[in-house]
Amino acid sequence: MMRNLFGAPFAVALVLIGSIANIVYIFLTMPTLTEPLNNVLENMPIFDRGGEHHEQIPDNNSAVIVTKVLWSKDIGILKQWVCFISHAYNDKAKRDFVIFTTMPWEDHEIAELQAVAAPSNLTVALEAPPLEEQLAAMTKEEVTFLRERCGAKENDTLTWFHHCTEPGSNNKANLGYSWQAEFRSYQIWTHPALKNYRYMMWIDSDARIGAKWEVDPIDAMIENDLTLLYAQFPYGSRKNDVEIGNKLTQVYNTSLCGVYADSKYRHIYAKVCKDQPASFEMLGGMHHITDLDVYRNDIHQQFLKAFTGDYRFSRKSDDQIAVTTVALMEEFLQNGKK
Repeated sequence: MMRNLFGAPFAVALVLIGSIANIVYIFLTMPTLTEPLNNVLENMPIFDRGGEHHEQIPDNNSAVIVTKVLWSKDIGILKQWVCFISHAYNDKAKRDFVIFTTMPWEDHEIAELQAVAAPSNLTVALEAPPLEEQLAAMTKEEVTFLRERCGAKENDTLTWFHHCTEPGSNNKANLGYSWQAEFRSYQIWTHPALKNYRYMMWIDSDARIGAKWEVDPIDAMIENDLTLLYAQFPYGSRKNDVEIGNKLTQVYNTSLCGVYADSKYRHIYAKVCKDQPASFEMLGGMHHITDLDVYRNDIHQQFLKAFTGDYRFSRKSDDQIAVTTVALMEEFLQNGKK
């Protein structure tokens, strides 16, 4: 069930608890394979740890608080992020933290952030191999296409800071930002750093919690057997998207033509349709809680792979779309609502 993250009782398919208690969103300026990337992740040392770390014991109801940054220069905002979460909630809950990073950290930097999170465990995990290794795993045609998108000459070294366009659009996003969208849409769900956890509380690194939480949202997820707990809905939409509609139909044999919701947006579920472009409202990506087991299901992984699979480093791979569509389609598969 899906439910709204703050207020309201809880429902069954996609759910949220009501509104997250006084989350203040702080806008900061952040820089933002031919072989399947998930296969590469299985064979690489992805954990960076410093200082003392207590190994996570597998638990069917284990939960983790997660965010993502580009590099260790974001340690300042992460210290604030950890402090606000600990004060509002985690000083009692003592959930683990996982910080995904695109570029590796030094051991002393990891230890410095772990000291702020103590006594909770905190892991800094590399998301994937370095950019140069990912480029080396791509075909010549794929790299040429990426260089064209980024306006890079043949001898230019591509970096996470190159700003690149998308076919059919003049909007630009740097590679680091486009990669985070791809990662959060597909690779994150099966990343080894999360393998021992059932629930993921995602909070953007530039979001701050402004009041103590009186209710533990993870407990609400578990008690109500929820798929998704959201803080913002509706938060943007897709209209008449032929590409997404085709990919939904290929995997689920139906498209998505809307979202049903109660009068206070406490519960949402899919309005499905046949042979039509996808149209639906999305939930906000800043803060949500997901049942990782659902998003790891083969059928949803099949959709997410197709959704992100046209070409690498595409900003079209939007995490809001990924989180919303999987939860809606899971509700449809379980309950058959139309």
